[in-house]
Amino acid sequence: MINTFGHKLGKTLNEFTLLRQFLKISWHVIGVVITYWCAFLLRFDGNVPPEYQMVFFQTLPILVIICVLVFFASRSFSGLWSYFSIDDLVRLAVALAGAIVLFSIVVYSWQGGAFAGFPRSVMVLEYILLGVWLAGGRLAARYMKRYRGTGPVLEESEADRMLLVGRLGEADLVIREARQKGLGQIVGVVGDDEGNRNMYLHGIKVFHRELGNVGELASKINPDSVLILPPYNRPAQINELMQHISDAGVSCKFRTIPSLSDLASGHLSADSIRNVDIVDLLGRGKVTLDRTDVRTFLKGKRVMVTGAGGSIGSELSRQIAGYEPEVLVLFEQSEFGLYSIVMELQRKYPYMNIVAVAGDVRHPECVQRAIDLAEGVDVIYHAAAYKHVPLMEKNVPACFRTNVLGTARLAKVAVENGVDRFVMISSDKAVRPSSIMGATKRMAERVLCEMTSGKTTFVAVRFGNVLGSSGSVIPLFKKQIETGGPVTVTSAGMRRFFMMIPEAVDLVLQAGTVGRHREIMVLEMGEEIKIVDLAKRLIELSGLVPDQDIKIEMTGLRPGEKEYEEVITEDENVVKTAYEKIWVMTKSDELAVSEPVSLEEIEDLVVACDVKELRKLAARCVPENCFSWLTDSVFTPSI
Repeated sequence: MINTFGHKLGKTLNEFTLLRQFLKISWHVIGVVITYWCAFLLRFDGNVPPEYQMVFFQTLPILVIICVLVFFASRSFSGLWSYFSIDDLVRLAVALAGAIVLFSIVVYSWQGGAFAGFPRSVMVLEYILLGVWLAGGRLAARYMKRYRGTGPVLEESEADRMLLVGRLGEADLVIREARQKGLGQIVGVVGDDEGNRNMYLHGIKVFHRELGNVGELASKINPDSVLILPPYNRPAQINELMQHISDAGVSCKFRTIPSLSDLASGHLSADSIRNVDIVDLLGRGKVTLDRTDVRTFLKGKRVMVTGAGGSIGSELSRQIAGYEPEVLVLFEQSEFGLYSIVMELQRKYPYMNIVAVAGDVRHPECVQRAIDLAEGVDVIYHAAAYKHVPLMEKNVPACFRTNVLGTARLAKVAVENGVDRFVMISSDKAVRPSSIMGATKRMAERVLCEMTSGKTTFVAVRFGNVLGSSGSVIPLFKKQIETGGPVTVTSAGMRRFFMMIPEAVDLVLQAGTVGRHREIMVLEMGEEIKIVDLAKRLIELSGLVPDQDIKIEMTGLRPGEKEYEEVITEDENVVKTAYEKIWVMTKSDELAVSEPVSLEEIEDLVVACDVKELRKLAARCVPENCFSWLTDSVFTPSI
């Protein structure tokens, strides 16, 4: 009730400025009167002689007038008390000192150049007492504003119990903002300074613990969430912290703050504190690219993106739009995917010439129509493809038709229309492929290398998995966790490269710009990640304990899968380019040892739905002997 009253009173006073100023002046005047009398009482041990009582009443009006005039001159009445700071305290102390000095001069002159009959110690006592009165009023207003007057008032049982891990400077800011805005109940701070052991910060105990002991502390405090601040918000430290808390059997959520600058400026809100995401745990350094070449290459060009509604294609479209092309052609088979990306780009770039074409790369007439609508195309980014490994094992003809024939037909139309550059999005599964999907992507690369290109430059860009893409394990794991599990992992030894979609597309644009004809560009994927570790971290990020709250089950490798992926084979070499994380592959003798890709034969086999011969054809066209899918067996893959 008191909190609500304080909030309403503050709101009312904000709406009536004159009333607020009157109350401020009244507070100062009352303070001068009370503290001046208290100064006399202290000077005379509580018993003021009658002659000094007369001095008090004679000099009080002078002190009140001087203080009011000085406080007006120093703008002490116009300050926002609810934001009272150290700087304000210094200014108040200086103004008060000036008032007391001026008062002393007046009294000295009034007494004929002496302090006869006036106790000089009263001046010092008045300075101290009035200073406490004025500063105390402002601090009380700040307390009501910051800790009681705003935000929801939660009972301790309702508030989110947060354990802070980080430097005390950032923890101080978080505690202040959390209390002001009702963001939760801070139950402990894990600091990074040995000297602060068993100290208290805003009444909250500070624990000096190494990361290895945080799990033990968390088991005693039992927080609902752990808010991670610098210097522990780097991927390695977050992973270590999560591991120790998980080992201690504590179920809690892990959170962080994206921008400490917002926190320092007082902009922290409930939305500012976000859950730690799997991206925060990957440890991929931020890529610093000079995008001048990409901007020069794309600005004012007519650019077409196939598969524009997919995860990679849509991000390609977003980033390309930022480089100000003359025309952006969005080519997509899915009606909803096309609609979504068109609406998004039209909102962000209302004046851009966007040509949306619903079509299929397997039909050359659809591609030709898209090029005609754009009145010609300079660059094509080919992202349309089938990518799901187990599903394509059951749909071999469709995979060949889209990934190989679709790429060939698109490339042929590009050559016929004089397209300057054709950039194909390839996959690390094209390396030593154990699946039909990987083999068809490898064959698509070869189609581009073997095709008569005219003036068109063909470039392929090969990279691994991207987080959050359609068909990625991340959305699947999250859905399984939401439904209570179990989380299914194919193999304990399953490892994959991972990259964020914006980073991958950024590198694709750079690689596609600098790549030369028939080159295969390879993106540096970093370290492989074990899928079972990824599953555990996602469970922990949901505030649960792996194998306790959510089970992890091993289902075995699915058809076409292998435990690890590569980006090059043993007979391929890569040469580092001048651009960070971009390599160019120099092929050795693949074209010499393998028969050319026969598009006519593929066409006949696809029309006949001859799965067995399509598998054999793929084995002949890809030189590595790593295929486990040469039989014509029919099975239902576990998706």
